[in-house]
Amino acid sequence: MLPRCEVCENFRPGVELEGDRRTLTVRFEERPVTICVGHARIAERSGVQTFDGLREYYGRGRRSFVPRRGPERRGTGRRVSDATPP
Repeated sequence: MLPRCEVCENFRPGVELEGDRRTLTVRFEERPVTICVGHARIAERSGVQTFDGLREYYGRGRRSFVPRRGPERRGTGRRVSDATPP
């Protein structure tokens, strides 16, 4: 399975795009972010240089399409009894 852009994935969860986009990993001090070339170029042209700047740029109100935690650190729920995703 190809890595997905975190912005695309959080904007439209579970939607696979035909010929999904090329991704790259941008390393920030907080954590690496997997992002498609299109979103990376947009952020770069907008002057985004930090993780917080990226979260703010790809956010709406209090919600950002770039999560604070990386995909490997996200839990399955708050409780032990929460269902595990497929």
